[in-house]
Amino acid sequence: MTLVPIRRPAALILSLLLVTAWSLTATAESPDVTLTGLDGRQHHLSEYIGKGQWVLLNIWGPRCPPCIEEMPELQQFHDKHSDKDAIVVGMAIDYPSFGPARPTDVQRFVDQHGISFPILLGDAAIVEKFGGGPLEATPMMLAYRPDGVLVGLQVGQMTGELIEIFIEEYEAGQR
Repeated sequence: MTLVPIRRPAALILSLLLVTAWSLTATAESPDVTLTGLDGRQHHLSEYIGKGQWVLLNIWGPRCPPCIEEMPELQQFHDKHSDKDAIVVGMAIDYPSFGPARPTDVQRFVDQHGISFPILLGDAAIVEKFGGGPLEATPMMLAYRPDGVLVGLQVGQMTGELIEIFIEEYEAGQR
């Protein structure tokens, strides 16, 4: 692989997403995973993934400082795109143990921060089922194309702008 000089900080993070995406299995599709939502119901990821929109699956914890910092950006991105081309789906885990999420902690966070995108409850063991390998840190984001194929993974904070750049660059490279 040839590296090209990067001039913009956003492009540096974008390049991490793209490089990571190349290392993913080319046929990684919507995982067969069912999680409990904050509504107490069971939700299969296929309710969201592979339905004609990009899905940004954000793995986060309500006590994780970088997760807390990125949440307003993710909410803004979701608000801007959810009626068109992309949605955010959150999977909350306990931080720092990476064990099962505590529904009361997650609900309190969601209420305090006005989060409207779907929030599911999970733990680190479930992350491998998504195709992203073992969970090493939060936040972690998996990007699924509109057809449900996993094409990107980023460990660390994201912004709405970087997600938009990633999607634009990915789609431009597919033409």
